[in-house]
Amino acid sequence: MDQSGCPRNFHEFYEHAKLMSGMQTKQDAFGWYCRTRLHYSCSTVCATFTEFVVPELLKRGILRLRVVTLNSDDHVDIRRIKVKGLNFGPVNGTIHCLKMYSFIGPNKNPIEVGSHNMLECSETGRVFDPTIGQLTGTMQPALFPSLREFRLDFAGVVFHLFDSSQQDIFKQKQMDVDLARMTNKPHIHPSRVAKRVVDALLSDDCGVSTYCSHCLGFSTSCSKLLKCSACEKVFYCSKTCQVLAWKGHKVDCAK
Repeated sequence: MDQSGCPRNFHEFYEHAKLMSGMQTKQDAFGWYCRTRLHYSCSTVCATFTEFVVPELLKRGILRLRVVTLNSDDHVDIRRIKVKGLNFGPVNGTIHCLKMYSFIGPNKNPIEVGSHNMLECSETGRVFDPTIGQLTGTMQPALFPSLREFRLDFAGVVFHLFDSSQQDIFKQKQMDVDLARMTNKPHIHPSRVAKRVVDALLSDDCGVSTYCSHCLGFSTSCSKLLKCSACEKVFYCSKTCQVLAWKGHKVDCAK
């Protein structure tokens, strides 16, 4: 635990939470861990990217970013990235049965509908979802080659896809700016967040050797991150995360 009593990584979280209800397996517990860490809303993350991160990149002379998580050498023009929105329902179609009398039309069962935001490059059609982990219980963002693949793999039934309006983006931007001012926390101002993101993006290792590649946590006190002995490219806070990550990592590790 750090000085404030918060777990530095998933291993520390699990050691304190494993006896709680809903934590029967490490995978179950990891889902809860992710949701406690991913506290920025999808609209905040997407609006911050287009309204602050992109201008910061342009200020530093960067117009295109390379897509490194797909089997291609595609580059995306950051000026063509826009915020998309969608409405979705749960996969199982949760239905609330409400008894009511209506003289307007036939009774219908209302279905829970949620909203979500992601980013799309209008030039290549690539879709980047930085906060999908809030729905799937993972710390990793997701990248899709097109809206079609995104819709098929989304963690819910997508009812409607649309371009977020500039008015909605401005409202979210203003709320995030006001939050930093009202809470007297200048470090959470979107402009400062954007500078930290770009600094990390332009660093030699993008921070991969300073935090766990699975839970994005830091090493336990006085211990170093564990390096994958096979590829020596990814690091873990503990054996716990290394084992959980192996199923997804073994494909890249073999390359």
